[in-house]
Amino acid sequence: MPHTVKRTILITIAIGIYVAVMFLIFPMMMPKKGDVIRIDCTWSEISPDFSNEMREACRKARIGKLT
Repeated sequence: MPHTVKRTILITIAIGIYVAVMFLIFPMMMPKKGDVIRIDCTWSEISPDFSNEMREACRKARIGKLT
């Protein structure tokens, strides 16, 4: 086989292995039902990524820590 064909086959196999590993590892990193998800409330008041409910929960958590 020519050198370029061997290289193409090796690259295809490497990409296939990479994709297979990602499909195996990624689901393990996702939270499962019943898992506790911890949210960092440091930037909750100014971040657009927080919903109003999340901001309110952060405020209540901060008040609870102060008392």
